[in-house]
Amino acid sequence: MLEEELDVGKKIKSLRTAKNMPAKQLAGEAGISFGMLSQLEKGSTQGSVETLRKIAKVLDVTLAHLFTNNKEEELAITSENLENEKSYVVRKNERKKISFPDPLYTCELLVPDLQGEIELLQVNMEPNRITEDVIPHTKGGEECDYVLEGEIVVTLRKKEFLLKKGDSIRFNPEIPHKIENRSSFKASYLSVITPVSF
Repeated sequence: MLEEELDVGKKIKSLRTAKNMPAKQLAGEAGISFGMLSQLEKGSTQGSVETLRKIAKVLDVTLAHLFTNNKEEELAITSENLENEKSYVVRKNERKKISFPDPLYTCELLVPDLQGEIELLQVNMEPNRITEDVIPHTKGGEECDYVLEGEIVVTLRKKEFLLKKGDSIRFNPEIPHKIENRSSFKASYLSVITPVSF
């Protein structure tokens, strides 16, 4: 796997200061403590996926943007780069793996980058990956999830759906939701989201 080491804390601080937003304001709007944000920005602690999503939402960026350590390149599908396979194809052994502070949750990018209009990920969840946070991911669009292995529980507001291997679900990612693996076995699923929210 191709893994990119990124300093999420520095990126959060950089985005916050670029908006002239005090740390206390960001912490308050994201619903986290000032101490937690301070530790995140210093790199002395790392937040859960859900915490980072909340921060990204307040900063008006996608979660993926927090994991980008350089200026985002525009998706240039032109005749000039048709020879560049990496602009189109993701080989199994060359997937970008996005590692989170949450050791029970990892994502593999199945598209070359997150600069297009659609997001395709393989999400891998270790046993008993449970969260209290029920949050929206993006405004509008659609999310479709297809279970490859194990079983997951998708909660849309307070309604729960148990999905097993081969099952799929479609919903508006603006609906507050969470996805868990409450079983004692690993689970993985394909996630297709438009527009890009990660």
